[in-house]
Amino acid sequence: MGHWSESLVDEVAHEVAQRGGGSPDRRLLTDMLARVGRELEILSGRSFHPLRQTTSTFEPNGLPFVDIPDMQVGSMDPVAGAWAIPDPVNRQMAAVLQVASLGNPAPTSAPAAEALWIAGQLLAEASRTGLLSGDYVLYWLGAVDREQRMELMRRVMDPAVRFSIPILGVSAGGWWIQVARRLIWVTSKTEDEGRLIELLLDNTMSGGEVAPLAAVEPILVAAPMTRQPADWAFTARIWTEGVRRPMDRPWSKIATAIHGHGIPTITLDPTAL
Repeated sequence: MGHWSESLVDEVAHEVAQRGGGSPDRRLLTDMLARVGRELEILSGRSFHPLRQTTSTFEPNGLPFVDIPDMQVGSMDPVAGAWAIPDPVNRQMAAVLQVASLGNPAPTSAPAAEALWIAGQLLAEASRTGLLSGDYVLYWLGAVDREQRMELMRRVMDPAVRFSIPILGVSAGGWWIQVARRLIWVTSKTEDEGRLIELLLDNTMSGGEVAPLAAVEPILVAAPMTRQPADWAFTARIWTEGVRRPMDRPWSKIATAIHGHGIPTITLDPTAL
């Protein structure tokens, strides 16, 4: 099955013919739609796959939440100690899975705006101290015993394993706030989820060919701790100053699709840190 954008070729060809006459080149339309489709995926953080069933193994390394590919709420097979958290905008979907209890629920929680302000301060400090960098991921891996690290890498090479590197986890104002980066081993079979990735090793580190070990962009999860499990969670992608996404079309043309279906993105401005 091809990219989802290919299903739009007939519709676009008909629209072009109606407006300008003639018969447009379908190969050109297919290529153009594929480029636009992948751009939408990167900007939205989603890949818009058709409905399907997958199996994943989560290794959160002490964090109570993990991000997941879009999941329909209620579709997960029953698993003790795991709960799909509905998206705040589309309650039929979940982008966050709670995999550990948060202890005794807090009696109250701060307003969401205040919690997100706290999260912003934590992110700014994490960026300033280098915790959001690829170097920190390598530092974390370097602290693992060599034999354990070899086993860890074997697990990361399995595309079904979602291995998270914890960056921070803080309880504040009746909220749990965490940031993590997922490790992936990039191959031709690696599924594109619309996320940005950063290669972690170069040939000077690997002693020859570049090892395709990468980390997904940092992911923020903030959830009120007043219920167990949490009844909703805010998640966002963190883009640092190194991210450059050139676009050759006006933002106004794609903003509706991104805002309506995308995962929020927080960009960090180094001049404001």
